[in-house]
Amino acid sequence: MSTSTRIHIQLSSAGHPERVAGPLLVLGGAAFFAGGAIHPGDSGKGSKVSQLHDMLVDSMWYPSHALLLAAMACFAAAILGFRRRGGLGSAVATVTGVVSVIAVVATIGMTLHLFAALGADGIAGGEKTLLYHMQTWNETIVDPLWGLGIATLAVAGGLTRTLGNPITLALGLVGGLAYALASATIAFTDRFDALFPLASLIGIWAVVAGLMMSPRKSRSGGSASAPDLDRAETSN
Repeated sequence: MSTSTRIHIQLSSAGHPERVAGPLLVLGGAAFFAGGAIHPGDSGKGSKVSQLHDMLVDSMWYPSHALLLAAMACFAAAILGFRRRGGLGSAVATVTGVVSVIAVVATIGMTLHLFAALGADGIAGGEKTLLYHMQTWNETIVDPLWGLGIATLAVAGGLTRTLGNPITLALGLVGGLAYALASATIAFTDRFDALFPLASLIGIWAVVAGLMMSPRKSRSGGSASAPDLDRAETSN
């Protein structure tokens, strides 16, 4: 095998982002689970503004949301990579395309959410500042869309076995719906706050689905396998 051919194969192999989708999904799932586990809570007393203030000044705000931001970024990158795989089918490809956009927007939203603690003093007196309204919009619109997107992707990927299987499907579906409902209502009522721990199933789904996807070869046929390279080298 000539040197130029080897270089071409190496570049071709490195240029397939779909191959890192599995590992990124695993990392994202682990970070999502860990970030949710240490997420600060509130006293459950007073107004919603006061409850938000309690969380913003908690020492675990930054560690928790740094992990969640890392999770969101990994999810977005993994979904974008998964989108590049071949053989997804039109329905799964469409779902993946839509969810990838939502995932990128959610990552931006989580970045703003991470630094929300800088404005904690502004709402210390219970006043609904711009910060409070921004957090409300993010939690009631962007986060629920992300949860619904994950649930939809888990269903589409599980049924077609392109991302997980019918068993892992349940993890992503339940976790995504729980996250969507809890996020959409958190600014208005405490009734569904108990669903947030259930949303951790998203992390478990991502880890399992990512591990199942990682060993698989891309169906796009982008590069040769190791045995193929050995045979080609021998023949040359």
